[in-house]
Amino acid sequence: MGLTIQTLLQQHFESFARRHPLSCDMINAAVRMRDCRTAAMGGHINSCPEGHFDQIAYNSCRHRCCPQCNGLSRARWLDGWQRRLLPCPHHHTIFTTPHQLLPLWRYNKTVFADKLFAAASQSLSELLADTKYLGGRVGLLAALHTWSQTLAGHVHLHVLVTAGGLDSVGNWCQAKKSCLLPRKVLMIKFRGKLRAMLLEALHKGELKVPPTTTAARLRGELNRLGRTVWNVKILERYDHASGVATYLAQYLKGGPIGNSRLLAICNGRVLFRYRIPARPGTDRNRQATTSLSVDEFLGRLLEHVPPRGYQTVRGYGLYSGNQHSHLDAAYQALGKVLPEKEAPLSWQEFCEIAGHADAGKCPVCGADLVAHSHFARARSPPRLKTKCFPNRKDAA
Repeated sequence: MGLTIQTLLQQHFESFARRHPLSCDMINAAVRMRDCRTAAMGGHINSCPEGHFDQIAYNSCRHRCCPQCNGLSRARWLDGWQRRLLPCPHHHTIFTTPHQLLPLWRYNKTVFADKLFAAASQSLSELLADTKYLGGRVGLLAALHTWSQTLAGHVHLHVLVTAGGLDSVGNWCQAKKSCLLPRKVLMIKFRGKLRAMLLEALHKGELKVPPTTTAARLRGELNRLGRTVWNVKILERYDHASGVATYLAQYLKGGPIGNSRLLAICNGRVLFRYRIPARPGTDRNRQATTSLSVDEFLGRLLEHVPPRGYQTVRGYGLYSGNQHSHLDAAYQALGKVLPEKEAPLSWQEFCEIAGHADAGKCPVCGADLVAHSHFARARSPPRLKTKCFPNRKDAA
């Protein structure tokens, strides 16, 4: 097996944690990813009900940053949203915060991200409610990313926006132009809102001032940033939103870097691949390699662990997910019917989609394996309890 996040943590996390201060969320994430699908997580026995086959299965950690065990949760999220997304064109917008605000984010991840979500969603909703641009209630699906391809801090928000919305009388209104909004107008609106929200939070004492600065200097920095150009992108319209949703799903579960990008560890440095964005006039991104010391790699990796329980994906407007979203009315205005909510994708169905149809089945008779005899963390698996299967030939 090649280099993985788990093997890096198993070999180096204990010494890394002794040398560096870590939050409870970072420690929890590292320990769970390190112990994922090992005896330390406990497990159960999978057995064929006819007695042909038994296997020990260790539990997954199910941490959202684990690249080893999040395939099913990612597929379930994507499957659910693919059914909810309106059958209309969508725009992909990206709101990036200035690099100068990274220290503020590091010490105030929850508050900073809340303000970022609010500033971006309010900017889009208010501008598109104006009849000059659209004049309707739109659907927004926003996803927070905090890393670059090299795991450096890069706090930005991806927002999927419907290219149309419901007007005040319930009719569907189309965007007046192929471009969703003037980029400069959206940038100024977003910049003003986020700065105002951060300044208000600072005034109320809701923000922790980084040790490298003071509250007065922070206010001055926010005021200076109000005179600079912020990176706000409005990409070309997509006829179907499923492609962007698939792109977002890749980053919502499994952490900032997958095992497939890790190449080797040599002389105390981790070598990995990263993507260089396509240059203007070219269609393809370029692949390159770089390396970081083990400590730098683990530090960057754990820096992007979100606070426990924090929602990094949020819906607004028609996609708000509550009784006020009017998603049913939007489907009706488009001449469609909102698909019925279906049962979540099972792990057997996920394995079949992923090309592992035999997973979870008896290799002899093909019957579905049954999980039983669960055992706690760091405990040895129990002896097979054949009384769980009274029809088995070897049952007592």
